[in-house]
Amino acid sequence: MGETALAAPRYGHHGKVLFVDLTSQKSWVEQVDEAVYRSYLGGYGLGAWLMWKHFPPKTDAFAPEACFAISSGMLTGLRTPFSGRIQIVGKSPLTGTWADSNSGGSVCSHLRAAGYDAVMIRGKASVPTLLVIRDSEVTFEPAGELWGQQIPETFDALKNRFGGKRDVGVSAIGPAGEKQQRIASVMNDRYHAFGRQGFGAIYGSKNLKAIVVSGTGEVPIAKPEQFKKICKEITDEYKKDLGIVARFMAYMGKPKSWLGWMYRLMTKMGMKVQAPVASMRRMWSQRGTTAAVALSIENGDAPIKNWMGVGSRDFPLAKKGMKLDGGAVDKIVTKKLSCGDCPMPCKGIVKVKSRGLEDVRRPDYETIVGFGANLVNDDLELVTACHDACNRYGIDAVSSSATLAWVCEAVEKGLLSKADLDGIDMQWGSGEAALALTIKMGTGEGCGAWLGHGIKRAAEHTGKGTEEFAVHVHGGEPAYHDTRFTSLMGVTYTADPTPGRHTAGSASWNETFGAGFSLPKAADKKDWNVKWKGTEGKGKAQALHSNAHQTMNGLGLCMFTMLTGRLPWADLLDAATGWGLTEDDLLVCGERIQNLRAAFNRREGIVPDDFKPHHRMLGEGDGNLAAGPLKGIRVPLKVLKDDYYGNMKWNPTTGHLAKGRAQELGMAEILDGYTE
Repeated sequence: MGETALAAPRYGHHGKVLFVDLTSQKSWVEQVDEAVYRSYLGGYGLGAWLMWKHFPPKTDAFAPEACFAISSGMLTGLRTPFSGRIQIVGKSPLTGTWADSNSGGSVCSHLRAAGYDAVMIRGKASVPTLLVIRDSEVTFEPAGELWGQQIPETFDALKNRFGGKRDVGVSAIGPAGEKQQRIASVMNDRYHAFGRQGFGAIYGSKNLKAIVVSGTGEVPIAKPEQFKKICKEITDEYKKDLGIVARFMAYMGKPKSWLGWMYRLMTKMGMKVQAPVASMRRMWSQRGTTAAVALSIENGDAPIKNWMGVGSRDFPLAKKGMKLDGGAVDKIVTKKLSCGDCPMPCKGIVKVKSRGLEDVRRPDYETIVGFGANLVNDDLELVTACHDACNRYGIDAVSSSATLAWVCEAVEKGLLSKADLDGIDMQWGSGEAALALTIKMGTGEGCGAWLGHGIKRAAEHTGKGTEEFAVHVHGGEPAYHDTRFTSLMGVTYTADPTPGRHTAGSASWNETFGAGFSLPKAADKKDWNVKWKGTEGKGKAQALHSNAHQTMNGLGLCMFTMLTGRLPWADLLDAATGWGLTEDDLLVCGERIQNLRAAFNRREGIVPDDFKPHHRMLGEGDGNLAAGPLKGIRVPLKVLKDDYYGNMKWNPTTGHLAKGRAQELGMAEILDGYTE
């Protein structure tokens, strides 16, 4: 690995990775050949390459020798619009698979200013510890006084000690991570989360309370004036699209209670929900993902009642759905919140006076559906309180709320009692009980000690047949996008290396909402644009979209740009690096990243059939709905998944990449033993 001396100037990256051993409290820097960046970019790509090289195969995620990395995308830290992202990679303690997560925040911007493209961490500190990186200085400071502290108090203390996010980037855990709850998250700059797959528990297993990073340098840019010009054009375009015409179009696109019949009809007829780009940008800037809540509940996109409910019947639009929609959330928003370097900030801070909540991150789609419609709870204040508890204690909102839906069904069936739940009466519609159990999962106390490891382990702990309705994929709770509504999301849940993830790259956004393709010069529209119903051409589209998504992660950009238009990825990267990579080249980079992520699972002994969907996700058994827009729908997931595997050149039995394609990708050597 690496070089003894750089033969030529580096542009768009440093070529340096900081390695940290918490056991010995030592650090060192290693250089990475530029060919690695050209092949895998940064972010998940560089991270996957580092894990492939340094993660000991078949090592438990909690073992001291297990490692993880925080890796910057190629365009992060350059003040690129939509690049205020942080990416983390490792092995999930929740699913035992490849794990990665993408969050807003400034840690990677500061990391690059300090002179590194990534930091890789292994070992276990003997006591609670802060890892502090200040340019070339790396120190290990005691964190005993912060151990046990919730996220707000932790970040307040670190801000007083090190400065705000302009001074430092901070990544920290709360009590759930310290207790190694497998659904624990990591909070970045207080309001943003590495939510899925249990990275907070990994921090806890290493006695790592927080990572604090500051830097005073810059990333060298090959064509600075051209880069600045492109960035300004992007920002100006988005600001223009937030004008009065877009406002009107965005208003027309917002859910209306009296249009419920149309939303249901569109699902039955397979009519894509498409809106002009300008109006999408306006709506996203105003409401973010909250704009889709009521619509998704009514049209069937949002699974509810543990994947057995029907939105129009169990959570009707006019009586309940609109109580949780973006318009209702708008009333409690006090200010906008950005990930950083964003001309379209889609997040917010809210205040709920009756609950004593202020300076709280706004709940978004997944949280609102999870703690709202999924639990048949229409109290927005309680949904917000549950969301705050997740961020305060550091637990994933999707996993925790999905586990609570399983609890509700177990109670309903008489398989769990109040006594099993520490006297808490958790039933459908009980927001107060949901809040109490969320806090218990966050503290790891009482029943929270076994609920906080996710739905699969909670069902194994309980037994009594509760495993039958524990909806998960290899231990990962699927997100709140129903596979009976968007079949290609089912492929993502079961074929991406991170089971149950919805932000891993899917053609489902094109399938149902008409989202475009971010690298249009690299593929014909007929190959990436598919119909909602049926299976024709969907495997190829899924391969194209999932590979492009990994390109985006390698660049360090926000996925919402893929839903609100597109950015000139190739132009930006060329101005930053001078490499001259085309859109075709970038799509191949994404394919390499996807293959290395998948190969990690193969090396861990995980094969494709291990990622089995729950029957409700397929519309089978009691998941075959008798009412609503998804009535009677069966998901041809095997056909779709096999088609995707065929287009990725993966063996459907072993998951190995075809040797010929490995050679074409230049991966034959690195994937030796995992091709056929």
